Amino acid sequence: MLVAFAGVGHDCAYAQDKDAGKDKEERKLGWSNTADLSLVVTGGNSDSVNLGFSDQLNRVWKDSRFEFEVSAIRTYKSDDRFFLVEPGLEFPVGGGPQTPASSLVKPEPTLDVSNYLVRGEYENDLSLRWFWNAGGSWYSNDDAGILNRYVAFAGVGNKWVDNQRRRFATSYGVSHTDREEEESDPEKDRHFAGVRVAWDYTEHFNAGTTFDSDLATNVNLSDSSDHSISTLNAVTVSVTNHVAIKASVQWLFENKPALKTDLDVIAYVELVNPDGMPGTGDERFRTTASGGTKLVLGAADARKEKLDTIIRTALVIKF
Repeated sequence: MLVAFAGVGHDCAYAQDKDAGKDKEERKLGWSNTADLSLVVTGGNSDSVNLGFSDQLNRVWKDSRFEFEVSAIRTYKSDDRFFLVEPGLEFPVGGGPQTPASSLVKPEPTLDVSNYLVRGEYENDLSLRWFWNAGGSWYSNDDAGILNRYVAFAGVGNKWVDNQRRRFATSYGVSHTDREEEESDPEKDRHFAGVRVAWDYTEHFNAGTTFDSDLATNVNLSDSSDHSISTLNAVTVSVTNHVAIKASVQWLFENKPALKTDLDVIAYVELVNPDGMPGTGDERFRTTASGGTKLVLGAADARKEKLDTIIRTALVIKF
């Protein structure tokens, strides 16, 4: 596209500006809001509750737009059932009670996964194709070891198309990140300046079907290996004017994920006795892939997984 623009010159530039003006006229102005809710409950042999909620508020003016989003995922899961021996029994140290009375305990579900996002962004036109933007976000993901991550950003971008049927815009800017992780990590900066690149794409295939794709990547300027990518792709199908069904997949990538310390180093072993006589001092343990005796040999550190995947189906309410 850049080569064609340079070769054609002013006529092509005028045509693009004219199309951009048409896009602006066709763009729907005003407030809009969509909220989606997903709920999965299981009972019986496995008790679990999976709750997902998000809300996106938008305001479009003639020369600017504002977007605010809140998202939360919480999963409650019960531990395995167990038998509890009745209280008050006494038995010798090193031994156990003979055929004690017990009752089956089924634990209540407790919080297992929590994932939260709050994000806001404002953009204002500099010309028919170019705009400046600024915003910020707060993100928390316990499973990924991220307790709090605050990102503020500002930059410029360009709109390739922006009308009622289609919007595609890319932006490029600088950012500042302040993060708190579950474990202190000497290889990562708590605060850093970065570079942020993002895109925003929406396609209305027809009156009832919409595809959305958002991506944002943030790179630490002092350590390029410390970067993250967040992308969300979703298809929404309208049921009525105000109700729709939404299916989405979200990928959250951390090239240098959070550190997890004091993981057990485990070995499964079997006893080897070469002479077959116990107590002669030649007995040895031999490690096996599974089974045998479980030994904890110490502790070591490891990083969390780089990629988290979230797949959701939700009921959407549009205002």
